[in-house]
Amino acid sequence: MPIYEYRCENCGEVTEFLVLGKDEKPACNACGSEALVKLMSAHNTSTSSPAFSAPANGSCCGSPNSCGSPGSCCGN
Repeated sequence: MPIYEYRCENCGEVTEFLVLGKDEKPACNACGSEALVKLMSAHNTSTSSPAFSAPANGSCCGSPNSCGSPGSCCGN
């Protein structure tokens, strides 16, 4: 089921919504406005084995020792 992130143009609140149909109009949880902008979200999946292995120097993003740290591009 698709979960989308939206930012309210009135108050700036960012909220996730489960959107079941194209015609569904979510409203801001904070202020009730329907003036929402859909945000680009990172895709998150879970597998039983790693999709790839990091290079020996621990850098897959161009930042030394970044792999596996919170917020890194290749964190688990």
